[in-house]
Amino acid sequence: MKKYFLIFLLVLFASCEEDKKSTKDYSENDQPTESLPPGNIQKERDAVQTEKEEPKTVATLNGKYRKMVKDQPATDCNCNCIDISFDGPTEWCIVKDKVYISARCQKTGENTADLYLVGPSRDIDPERKMPWNEFDTDMPIASIEFQPDGSAKLDWKGFSTNGKIATDYAIYGKKTLEGTYKKE
Repeated sequence: MKKYFLIFLLVLFASCEEDKKSTKDYSENDQPTESLPPGNIQKERDAVQTEKEEPKTVATLNGKYRKMVKDQPATDCNCNCIDISFDGPTEWCIVKDKVYISARCQKTGENTADLYLVGPSRDIDPERKMPWNEFDTDMPIASIEFQPDGSAKLDWKGFSTNGKIATDYAIYGKKTLEGTYKKE
């Protein structure tokens, strides 16, 4: 009789241990969320994984962005689109149909970048004399903040000379470039 009783206890103990393993089959990082009913481990794991936002890579930030005007995308791209590339300089419109520059983007944080002047690209207005050789190419002319919804906010800083903003040329780029852009 003792023999059967001992076997019964061992079977009962083994089945309890098996139940513990099946309900505690997640790591410490995969803690259950309170919004899900207890016992549904797969849903709990999925919820924890979707809460973790993956960092944006340079490749996903590269591309063409269209300026948003009154929460609607601009109808044309002439001076209303920017091309963000971390691989090399791109052309940027400073004054519509008149002045274009070559600029490079450099990542400054997980969701931020700075724009630097490389040089003039096209200066169609011969009467406008811009001191291109005097402008700093190592000071940012704009900063870009990438938003979670895929848009980008551009804040124009302006051209600088000897580390100081060139106030005579501060308006160039401010009206045309500053604003929010949606990736195409």
